[in-house]
Amino acid sequence: MVDHSKKTHSKIAWGITGAGHFLSSCIENLISLSDVDVFLSRAAMEILPSYGLWELLNKSSHQIFFDESASSRPVTRLYSGDYKLVVIAPVTSNSIAKMACGIADNLITNLFAHAGKCQIPLVLLPCDSKPEIKSLTPQGDQVLVHTRKVDLENINRLANWPGVSVVDDIDGLKKYINIKFF
Repeated sequence: MVDHSKKTHSKIAWGITGAGHFLSSCIENLISLSDVDVFLSRAAMEILPSYGLWELLNKSSHQIFFDESASSRPVTRLYSGDYKLVVIAPVTSNSIAKMACGIADNLITNLFAHAGKCQIPLVLLPCDSKPEIKSLTPQGDQVLVHTRKVDLENINRLANWPGVSVVDDIDGLKKYINIKFF
């Protein structure tokens, strides 16, 4: 058993789902930080190249974990006591719904569940955080997205969970990270 009281929590575990909204600014932000381990969902692995961001992330010095197994083994690293914060940004409404229902069936939803079990502070940046958002497609077109009521309800549900914080834009995420990590 790891004695967490003697560990120096110095890293961020950063999960990325298949959301395109906020993706570019999240990648820029995480690359600017040191001591970040990156956890990619299968959808994130598909979407990063579509937005031209895979090479940027891959060339960074961050360790990258992929959703390649049913057991989501990389999340066991949360039990090492090395992580001070878990960030999941951007996070899709699909992942938000699974988290709100306690479903942990992939790397990112397991990252969320085990952060709670380890009592590591967790912050989410949902892509559908407002009733209407303007988002960029991989082709660079701006589109208006209308968020469903159920998606907003799931976000609000998670925002009331102990140890979970929800921010609604990249500036809120940066501020949260600065307060919790630095």
